[in-house]
Amino acid sequence: ETACKSSTEWLLNKERISKQALNLFDSEKAVVQGKPAPSSCTVSFQVVDELGNAMSFVNSNYMGFGSCVTPTNCGFTLQNRGAGFSLETNHPNALAPRKRPYHTIIPAMLTHSDTGELYASLSNMGGFMQPQGHMQLVVQLVANGLDPQTAVDAPRFCILDGSQNGKIFIETGFNEDTVAKLARYGHNMEPNVSGHEREIFGRAQIITKDRETGILAAGSDGRADGCALGY
Repeated sequence: ETACKSSTEWLLNKERISKQALNLFDSEKAVVQGKPAPSSCTVSFQVVDELGNAMSFVNSNYMGFGSCVTPTNCGFTLQNRGAGFSLETNHPNALAPRKRPYHTIIPAMLTHSDTGELYASLSNMGGFMQPQGHMQLVVQLVANGLDPQTAVDAPRFCILDGSQNGKIFIETGFNEDTVAKLARYGHNMEPNVSGHEREIFGRAQIITKDRETGILAAGSDGRADGCALGY
């Protein structure tokens, strides 16, 4: 434990989050908060077995070859996520025992609020695109009612640079009127990102389960290799 506030209860407190949202966002103009750095060296998969057990798995050794430490008689290097710790004593991410560093490995699951049953297992690997991608995937699934593959295929945006003059990359496929309206708000954007440049939007995988029929549906991102398989 450090001197800063970092408990799960504090992080998930709805009243605190609501106040933060009011302070951080302005519906009339662009507001930039935080300074994420782009990076990606990750693999991810989603699995649901015949009993309904689900796994959302994300693995990354970080910074190319990770720690460059190879266990004896093993053919892989150990990860280097410890590089994410801060050496500032009072920093929320300060190096300390029994702690994990701040990082972008975010395997995710959605459950039904009334029963806790599985709704979806998902990930959108790709550095600091992950939380942005997860938010967009959840909106597509829950608010827009899209199936997994359509949700994965939908165009995405990525705030790649958190500086005041940072640029928001907009994937091709967004409504032109929407992009024009965002530009009038003052957002610094690069629209119509296409081809191999789309790798900045991450690579998503989703499996959903219908609570009434038990039927599983899956989607895999065409922005990278991978596929959806049944068994």
